[in-house]
Amino acid sequence: MSDAAPARRIVLATSNGTGMGHLARQAAVALALQDTVDAEPLVFSLSQAVHVVTRHGLRAEYCPSHHRNWMPHLSWHGYLAARVGALLAETGADTFVFDGVAPYLGLLRARAAHPDVAFVWVRRGMWRPGANRRALAAEPFFDLVVEPGDLAAEADHGATAGRRNAVRVPPISVWPRSRPLPRPEAAAALGLDPDRPTALVTLGAGSINDAVTPALAAIRTFLDRPEWQVAVTRAPLARSGLPPAEAARVHELVGVYPLARHLAAFDAAVSAAGYNAVHELLPAGVPTVLVPNAATATDDQQARSAAVARAGLAVLAADDTAAAVAEACALLLEPSRRAELALACARLPTPTGDLATAERLRDLGGFTGHRPGRTERLRTFDLEARAGVMRALGPAGTSAVRRALGRLPVPGPTRPLTVRPIVTDRLDPAELRGEHPVEHVLPGSSPAYRARRLAIAHSVYRWPAEADPNEPNEPDERPAVADHV
Repeated sequence: MSDAAPARRIVLATSNGTGMGHLARQAAVALALQDTVDAEPLVFSLSQAVHVVTRHGLRAEYCPSHHRNWMPHLSWHGYLAARVGALLAETGADTFVFDGVAPYLGLLRARAAHPDVAFVWVRRGMWRPGANRRALAAEPFFDLVVEPGDLAAEADHGATAGRRNAVRVPPISVWPRSRPLPRPEAAAALGLDPDRPTALVTLGAGSINDAVTPALAAIRTFLDRPEWQVAVTRAPLARSGLPPAEAARVHELVGVYPLARHLAAFDAAVSAAGYNAVHELLPAGVPTVLVPNAATATDDQQARSAAVARAGLAVLAADDTAAAVAEACALLLEPSRRAELALACARLPTPTGDLATAERLRDLGGFTGHRPGRTERLRTFDLEARAGVMRALGPAGTSAVRRALGRLPVPGPTRPLTVRPIVTDRLDPAELRGEHPVEHVLPGSSPAYRARRLAIAHSVYRWPAEADPNEPNEPDERPAVADHV
């Protein structure tokens, strides 16, 4: 790769998600693009964890998801379309890649408004049977659909299984791109003793309904052996009812990213069965107990974990009760069982889906324009008609109709918030999780882009009268507390 300016820019976007899967996959693809294609990858994410990708040296921009409830739901879709359009205009990107299970209406509107940009959907498989089928109606809006491979693909019976319009690539994992450390260095970086057997327990929020009970069962199972030490990725677990002597053998891994780089430090792991965890831990050869989350909306973790367990690649916990998790973890205390799992995992190929996806994106460099077909035009008409009805009814009327149909009411406030958002080019995790809207601006962007972003913000927020709308707050200025109307 030359030091000259890249020939292309490619935006890699993610949904908000409940874990790190979408971000980790897009980070892996971004790094592959940097290595193999004359293009600059830019990350655009609805996830409050987006700041982690900057540790790879990537430029990123945050956009609040509709789950933050900063604006009426219908307004959010228009806001998202405007945000995507402004970013494409600022960067001159010729390709927009979305990783998520359900493309948003605002994203499809941006697609329609930018026929000169190639839109790509990275759509993980292993959907629960019957779940999310309506999302597949978005397929015609995209010029390419990429399906990352799954170690449990043969057990996939969801809506995407067998569809022939997706380009299937090998599994996508950030593990190979994370420059994995050898055990002594990995352990030292995490504050662990490399000469003691070490278990990783990563059943954090978003993994299972009750993350504490099964995690504590796993921790105690390993701590019953005095030679073991345990590392946890959820800080409160290190202090949850353990005697001081045992608590001292539990190490908190707060803010460690990418954890994939340090996997050589672990002799065993207890993890949820999400795509990201399975395709990092198993190819890295870590003997693993999988505790599937039975309550995920789309991801079929039960099918995935059962399939890899049948293949001898992991141990499956019968359920997420303390007794079942402890029983499964006890199997990993046996060196022979760990050796069997490690040997089976060593036969797995290195995940190369990031490179395969980068190659597909490289081929889109000669994109000549999107031509909507009849199905897409009909779908667009349907979506806009529904949105028009919802605008006419208003949030209260729409919620009443949805309740009458047995559906949940429209989320979010019924009117714009009277608030001046924080405008910043910094990705401060505390601010992104905070109680005030954040308008994050891509670092290094132009004054014209900043002005456009302020105009978009004015369209969805009602700034207090004392705030001059022509004077955006500087990155280090913090506005008054929001007034939620």
